[in-house]
Amino acid sequence: MRLIGFLLISLLVILILTNPNEAEFRTYMQNKYGIAGSLSLKVASIFSAGTNSGISRDNYLVFSRYYIGGDGILPRTDLAWGVAGKFFDIQEHDRR
Repeated sequence: MRLIGFLLISLLVILILTNPNEAEFRTYMQNKYGIAGSLSLKVASIFSAGTNSGISRDNYLVFSRYYIGGDGILPRTDLAWGVAGKFFDIQEHDRR
């Protein structure tokens, strides 16, 4: 029982330490989409009222959800989940 508890606590600590931040997500978008990703982030930052970067992050400690909009002209659009240093895109059919 102690081993299971130790393993669960270790897993939680690892997930917390590897939870990606906004800068890592920005790099991911630029690497995945190239110039189009960079331009879309710039456009989002121009039309966003709340943050300078245009990207917002809901931090759930062991994972994060990244989105643009929702605070200015642009409607909120969920882009990806981030967990353990990886990003998982939210597909169009998942948004509904």
